[in-house]
Amino acid sequence: MQDTIFYVGGSKGGVGESIITTVLVQFLIDRYENKTVHLIETDDSNPDVGRIYEGKIPVTALILDEKDTWWITLFDLFEQNNNTLFVINSAARSNCGIETNGGNFSAALEDRSVPYDLVTFWPINRQLDCVNLLMNYLKVIRCGSAFTIRNNYWGAPKDFLIYGSMMSKEKNKDLAQSRINGVLDFPALNDLITLAFYSYGRTIPEVAEHLNVFKRQLFMAWKTKAYEMFESTGLFAETEANDG
Repeated sequence: MQDTIFYVGGSKGGVGESIITTVLVQFLIDRYENKTVHLIETDDSNPDVGRIYEGKIPVTALILDEKDTWWITLFDLFEQNNNTLFVINSAARSNCGIETNGGNFSAALEDRSVPYDLVTFWPINRQLDCVNLLMNYLKVIRCGSAFTIRNNYWGAPKDFLIYGSMMSKEKNKDLAQSRINGVLDFPALNDLITLAFYSYGRTIPEVAEHLNVFKRQLFMAWKTKAYEMFESTGLFAETEANDG
């Protein structure tokens, strides 16, 4: 796979950035044995994904707010590393940093001096502001692939009526059709298992080790569905997966 930056957006709390980032990181670790997976943790108030993977893979904490300095540091990391898959776990209200520095970020990637592809995963719940935040992001970030992720914790795909309605509106239609590569569905996880997942700050394999037999079966079935969601994008077609 081409060296890639995966940006997990949302720009608000309550849409599932952290759990989707955690699964994505583990999916990439399991999928590519010859690549380094490097997590960029931008949530300074609750860096839960960074805590899970600290000491296991490279983790860098960067606050991507309105200041140029952290964005410069981010691009320094890109330039200093190769054979790497970067995963950026965005913080709530990351739209402020995107509005200020996203245009330069996008232009720098389009320049191709740093040969990274950009893939955006944008989790949503069923609220209107999710759509508005996504549209604002796509107006600034002009390159790469983008996928909307309906977090099924908040309902079945058919329940995301606002998203479907807003995407068909004239003001959004052209941008959505030109920039959004697909709509994905992230499977819901039982609340009791989600609590265990979040409470102990463990990776997916570590969580599985501490669950009883039936919970482990539910958890691993959920993991398989989540992995299949990422595979369905067609971005990971190469046969470079780990044997395990």
